[in-house]
Amino acid sequence: MAGSISAREGFRRGSRSLVRGRVIGLAVLLLATLVAVPARAASAASATSGASATSGISTTSAAKGDLLASRRVELAGELVAAGATGYRVKYLSTSANDRPTAVSGVVLLPPGTPPRGGWPVISWAHGTTGISDRCAPSRDTELGGLGYPAYLAGLVRGGYAVAATDYEGLGTPGVHPYLIAESQARSVVDAVRAARNLRPEISRKWLTVGHSQGGHAALAAGEIASGYGRGLDFRGTVAIAPITDNRPYVGQLSQLQSVDHGYYMSILAGLATSHPELRLTDYLGSRALREFPRIHTTCLDELTNRMMELNLPGSEFVPASPAAASRLTDLLGDNAVPRKRSAAPVFVAQGLADELVTADRTGIAVERARDFGTATDVVYYPGVGHYDINETSTPDVLRWIEARTR
Repeated sequence: MAGSISAREGFRRGSRSLVRGRVIGLAVLLLATLVAVPARAASAASATSGASATSGISTTSAAKGDLLASRRVELAGELVAAGATGYRVKYLSTSANDRPTAVSGVVLLPPGTPPRGGWPVISWAHGTTGISDRCAPSRDTELGGLGYPAYLAGLVRGGYAVAATDYEGLGTPGVHPYLIAESQARSVVDAVRAARNLRPEISRKWLTVGHSQGGHAALAAGEIASGYGRGLDFRGTVAIAPITDNRPYVGQLSQLQSVDHGYYMSILAGLATSHPELRLTDYLGSRALREFPRIHTTCLDELTNRMMELNLPGSEFVPASPAAASRLTDLLGDNAVPRKRSAAPVFVAQGLADELVTADRTGIAVERARDFGTATDVVYYPGVGHYDINETSTPDVLRWIEARTR
């Protein structure tokens, strides 16, 4: 639902590799070697054992980004070829409801000796995988699929450490606040702190790079970097085909295609994490309501395939009243990005053939960022869709990042 509400052949191409990678990744992670947790770890006893860390967090002694656990992991072939070393980490962050929460992710280290001042760090924000804990990229050697290992390998080769968050509630207790801007932004920022606590040779200098859902997270992170991210040296945001504002689609829900149904239900679940008063019966028909629990047990590829098989009519996803539609519009608006001026410049990469996140919506967000006073560069790529934009834009992205980390 993030962009056009037409059928998306590109998603179906990407989903097959997601399934294969997830199965292989789970098997590999079972063989990973547990390593020592640094002294700053909060609630280390429960976290190291793999138990829920959230309930054991001390709000008086713990700090944002504190490591709760770390585990060396095997990596996909592209990252191995780049010489990367990988750790699955669990770290402390702050929930959308301003409570301490455990978040998981992966830290990737470049080979060799770090430069003077340490390796600059890229806080990577992944695209939509689903909201079930099964869908956490850190549980999968393919890191969520969609060619992400190869993309991150390029960052590692460039001499950057990578802190790749799963986001709040994705792989850790609680429901993932899907597309809730503040939650995702905090997870992105605190992943940098966690990486630095894991390895002190990682620099305070950092940027955030995100794709799709991750573009939304990266833009939001840039906006809190000078406040919530105080103590770090933020240099910029790269948003690749970013989800920015879903409000325009509220009036089009009667035309919602089956390939979009899983996205829409995930959006509702995300909103409910901050607004438990949200009534699903106002936004889903009886047949859609019966399918809704699947979002907590399946990943997006599986859920989408299921909804495409059912092919429910668009009427199952129309708000029950104008008041319900207005309420949904307001809640989506609260999480639309950009929201304010970013703490550093922004680079946006957008494919002109993208049917999920369309160029016109991205263009509106770029102009809004500039209106807030954010220095914003944008490059549009003819003939490029949602899943090939990462590879196509890589040379431009790397040049832009390098110019800000010299």
